[in-house]
Amino acid sequence: MAYHISRASEREWIDVKDVPGLRQALMVGEIHGSHHMEIALYELAPGATLGWNRCPFEESWFVTAGNGRAALAGLEYDLGVGDYGVAPVGLAHSLSAGDQGLSWFSVRAPKPPSFDGARSSISTQPHSGEYMGRPSETDPRHRFVGHFSESDVAPFGDLAMPGYHGPNIKNISIRMMVDQLLGAQHHTTFIASIAPRSGPGKAAKVHYHPFEEIYYFVGGGMRGWIDGNEEVTETGDLVWVSTDGTHGFVNERDEPARWIEVQSPVPPTSDAFFFPDDWRALPEDGQAR
Repeated sequence: MAYHISRASEREWIDVKDVPGLRQALMVGEIHGSHHMEIALYELAPGATLGWNRCPFEESWFVTAGNGRAALAGLEYDLGVGDYGVAPVGLAHSLSAGDQGLSWFSVRAPKPPSFDGARSSISTQPHSGEYMGRPSETDPRHRFVGHFSESDVAPFGDLAMPGYHGPNIKNISIRMMVDQLLGAQHHTTFIASIAPRSGPGKAAKVHYHPFEEIYYFVGGGMRGWIDGNEEVTETGDLVWVSTDGTHGFVNERDEPARWIEVQSPVPPTSDAFFFPDDWRALPEDGQAR
């Protein structure tokens, strides 16, 4: 499949086997055609815990509601809305819910394998180590975690990020969260926004990538062209696009469109964006236009 849309209005929640108090809404996975990522929403009941796990994939989270605690790498953090983090491959980690319960947006990359024992539960709790409070990006002791707030939102402008900078994607704001700087090697996660009234020629031209990508809309929505089909998204919808799947979009509304974006594998530092219209415009004789 070239793309999949998980509609908020059609989302299904299930109880997670062997983890009391945990339920999941899978949005993207192997059954949808993904080879590189699994994206889900989770809700953990007040006072419940996932226990300790060690996995052959990265696992990251972005807290959307409630409170709780994360433990990894000998450090413990309190969690609240806007906090995020990543457990690298093989690193023992645990999430627990506080008195409000805990809800989060989850990424696993590479896609979890199917062999027996792929997710290893740890019966003996590792040494939890130093208590760090809420994640802080100014405290050099903190590892694998961070926090997003509205003050982090940059002014809208042309896209400038590893892999591409130029005029084909306009009126956008990006705030990186989970990436190689944080310790992830198999995926990136960031908050992106497109300015209001960014119509054709003022938003994102149709393009594709050598990696998979998702857009999980947390505010507003957009009109897009995905694999040649026109689609409209609303808050709570998620769009997954395969490697080489074409997509472009505009925001014709009076409010910004905001989404959580995930890319996997990690994009290359160059040639990460391809724009078919630019290639079609090349002269056949190879001479400059």
